[in-house]
Amino acid sequence: MELGAQDRSAFAGRATAVDYDGLKQLHYLGSYARQLPVSLTRMMENAYDWEHLPFVHSSSFAAIGLIEEGDWGWRCKTDLPNGAGNQLVELLVDRPNHYWATTVVEGSGQGIQIHTQASEQNDGIEVDVRFYVPAAPETEAQAAMILSVMQTQYAQLYDEDAELMQGRQAALDTKRERRAETNERVDLGKVSALDIAQTYTAELPAGAFVVRYWSNGWIAHAATCPHMLGPLAEAGIDSDGRITCPWHGYRFAVSDGVEAQKRCGALPLAACKVDERGHLMVSA
Repeated sequence: MELGAQDRSAFAGRATAVDYDGLKQLHYLGSYARQLPVSLTRMMENAYDWEHLPFVHSSSFAAIGLIEEGDWGWRCKTDLPNGAGNQLVELLVDRPNHYWATTVVEGSGQGIQIHTQASEQNDGIEVDVRFYVPAAPETEAQAAMILSVMQTQYAQLYDEDAELMQGRQAALDTKRERRAETNERVDLGKVSALDIAQTYTAELPAGAFVVRYWSNGWIAHAATCPHMLGPLAEAGIDSDGRITCPWHGYRFAVSDGVEAQKRCGALPLAACKVDERGHLMVSA
């Protein structure tokens, strides 16, 4: 995505803290509340994570480009799906209070603000999402329609985010609980009995590895992305010999593990070797 000086200038002079007093100047439409089986840590991490939007939420975002980010939040340009235009979006975070505010600064829906309060519950968290518009809609029916559309969109967004956050937590738990006595080599059996159309898993001290047949030989790569532990077990290898993380679109060469834009460390690889018995051995 191309970002121009005009995109950056749209954010010039804007504060980097949530303007709670400014809500008095907006029209409150309504809210959407949701309980999620995740921790506040995962939720706040998700709020800062602008990169996942077009990959996890493809029905709401087609592409995204970063303008600036920091502990205060982020500012981005987003393309909407089906050629519906673009938006300049700002998300400001009040981290101590587990609160963030999203504003459409320019583009479709300009002036809309969405304020979210997360709070801890017994089995996870609750998010209270509040929708504000610059001025009251012309009729109550129009207001109800706009609110319904936004509630429906956020229901889907949180369905998708919950899956990501739970997947990341599971990957972190697995990584933390991995036993030190995990075998340094895994025997997958006779190579002649393996199906080259299937993938296999090897549990090694360095983690879980996906073993697959590619380019006339067996290879093994980490089952999770080194960026934020996105799942790679079901990801295919493209014609360029790269595997793409479904959460953030990071692309890793299976030949050496290097990410296409060097945005994070290399994807860990393991060695595959057929021993004298004809067994496929995997080691890292």
